[in-house]
Amino acid sequence: MAASETPVLAELSHVRVRFGRSEILHDISLTVRSGEFWSLIGPNGAGKSTLLGLFNGLTPHDTGRVFRGGRELTSATMRHVRLKTAYVFQAADIDPKMPLTVFESVLGGTYGRLGLFHRPGRREKELAMRSLEAVGLSGMAARPLGQLSGGQRQRVSLARAMAQEPELLLLDEHTAALDPATAAKVLELSDRIVRENQLTAMMITHNMKDAIVHGNRLIMMNEGHNILDIEGEEKKKLTKQDLLEKFAEVAGAQVESDEVLLS
Repeated sequence: MAASETPVLAELSHVRVRFGRSEILHDISLTVRSGEFWSLIGPNGAGKSTLLGLFNGLTPHDTGRVFRGGRELTSATMRHVRLKTAYVFQAADIDPKMPLTVFESVLGGTYGRLGLFHRPGRREKELAMRSLEAVGLSGMAARPLGQLSGGQRQRVSLARAMAQEPELLLLDEHTAALDPATAAKVLELSDRIVRENQLTAMMITHNMKDAIVHGNRLIMMNEGHNILDIEGEEKKKLTKQDLLEKFAEVAGAQVESDEVLLS
C-alpha cells in the first residue's frame, strides 16, 4: 500500500503548547499513518515528551487541533483514545514494593477496557500470558515484582502495554535507565513487538544510532520545532554525520555531546 493510501491514525494541525510564559511547541503539524514506527530525537528540552503526550491527551494544547482516528481529541473522546494508547516510560512504572506478581501486573493492562471494578475473565488472562510469552517472561509469571531486575521490569511494562491491545504504542526513552547491553535487548524486543503486532509506535531516544536503526520514520526536534522528518529509503541511508549537519544547519549551532549520544 502506498504511503498516500495508508490510513491516517493521528494528526496534529498547527498545535502550540505553552507552559506558563514559555512556548514549548511551536505550530506543529504532523500526520501519523497506521503502521509507522517513529524515532524521535533531539536535545534535552526540545519538546519530544511534550509532543508524545499530545497523542493520548497527557499534554494539553493551547491552540491547534489534535485528531485520532479522524475524530478531534476532546474531553468527550479522551477516554476512548487513552484505552487505545499504551505508554511505556523511561523508568518502568512498576513499584517493586507492590505485593503483586509479574502476571498480576501484566493483567492490570486489561483493566482499562474492563473497568477497575470488573474481574478479568479467561480471555484477559490468556492475553496477559501471551504478552508475557512475547517478552520472554512466561516462566516468571508467579515471581513477585520486587525480585525483578531493571531490564525485567521494563519487559513487564512492555508486556502490560501489549495486554492493553493498543493501536498506538508510545515509548518515552524506555531504555535510558538500562545498561547498554540490556537496552539493546529491550530495543530489539520492542522492534519485534511492533512488527509482529502491526502496531503504530513512537519512540523517544537520545541515541542517534538507535534513531537511525530503529523505526521507519525519523523526527528530529529542537526548541519546540520539527526540524527534520525523514522516512523510508531515505532514512535507511542516513548517517550520524547527516543528522549532525542538519542540526547545525537548522539550529545554527552544533549539538552538544551530552544532549544526544552519537554512538
